[in-house]
Amino acid sequence: MDVRAALVADAKRMLDCLKSGSITQAASITSLPASIYTDDEGFALEKERLFRRAPLMLAASCELREPGDCKVMDVAGIPLLVVRGRDGVVRTFLNACTHRGARLMRECGHAARFTCPYHAWSFRLDGSLVAVPASEAFGDPDPDDSRLVAFPTTERAGLIWAILDPAAAPDFDAFLGGYDKLLAAFGFEHWHHFESRSLAGANWKLAFDAHLEFYHLPVLHRATFGPKMSNLAEYFYYGPHQRLGLVSRSEHVLEQDDVAGLADIPEDDWPLLPLLFGEWIIFPNVSINCFYKGGRGVIISQVFPGATVGESVTVQMFLHENPPGEALLEDARAMSEFLGQVVGTEDLPMSRAQQETLSSGLLARVQFGRNEGGVQHFHEWIQRFVEAPINHLLPRIMQQL
Repeated sequence: MDVRAALVADAKRMLDCLKSGSITQAASITSLPASIYTDDEGFALEKERLFRRAPLMLAASCELREPGDCKVMDVAGIPLLVVRGRDGVVRTFLNACTHRGARLMRECGHAARFTCPYHAWSFRLDGSLVAVPASEAFGDPDPDDSRLVAFPTTERAGLIWAILDPAAAPDFDAFLGGYDKLLAAFGFEHWHHFESRSLAGANWKLAFDAHLEFYHLPVLHRATFGPKMSNLAEYFYYGPHQRLGLVSRSEHVLEQDDVAGLADIPEDDWPLLPLLFGEWIIFPNVSINCFYKGGRGVIISQVFPGATVGESVTVQMFLHENPPGEALLEDARAMSEFLGQVVGTEDLPMSRAQQETLSSGLLARVQFGRNEGGVQHFHEWIQRFVEAPINHLLPRIMQQL
């Protein structure tokens, strides 16, 4: 993939949209059964065939900057331990001692080795067993059988992906399709992580739908963005992934002014920054939004299924291109609080109210308009993963729709 050519092509289309004030509409209005948000069997299939089959973006490289840095998280009921080894390689393990399944670490942080809090079995950062206390009484466990359970993992574009199936063929190229090369233009590996928070929500798809359309902005967010905010999104598709550009000249969306400014510059001289406009979606559950406070920053939102079909967790991760400093942190925290308010007090309460209504079973179907093509695209790809036979390899699922 020619990264610059792809970014320039998207920017040229965005310029046309800003000039005309119009968007590329989906072919038609579509609808799906409302049970996609409430059905227990469908939810179980999503966890099995999507969240254990598709590569998931778990962390930013800058969260694990040094050997021994580790991140603890739960994804679709699976406890994970992501760690940078002494060799600099990031690995993802089941956060479980291979003796009796106790969790090795409870919090993110730094470790020289992992020691089980139950019987003190200890493991190296590469997952191999170091020592078994009272081994003369316990016996000699098989070293290979006693390694931590490892998941296929890759680090690209300053982001870390893993497939939550230890036996999966790790074909990350088939899934990403060059989208990682576009994301690499941000240079996230050189950025800095300064804050994360977790927010409870309704069904994971209801919570994520709000990241995929701007139709609701001037209505649901009238108190934060204002009633004159644009509600038009132009969508750019890359396999199951996508990006959204807001067709607006609003002061709330500074990068749109940057894109509009490209019209006065020869194409060969277009700088990189305006080409990274908009919201970037990594299928199935991650959005990346840009902001400008003390320099460039992003909020990376990860939406994970909860314990039941009607629950989810949204993790908001804030990265900044500049190292933390007093002035930067003040600006960044202000933006963090603002975006936390938008999602935590507007988006997620709305999705919880939707969940209550849809759980009644009295609304048969939900609709997605021609201006919500990205939401249509998202649900089409979910169906594709869920309906594919269990023995289908990732490259076959990823064949073009």
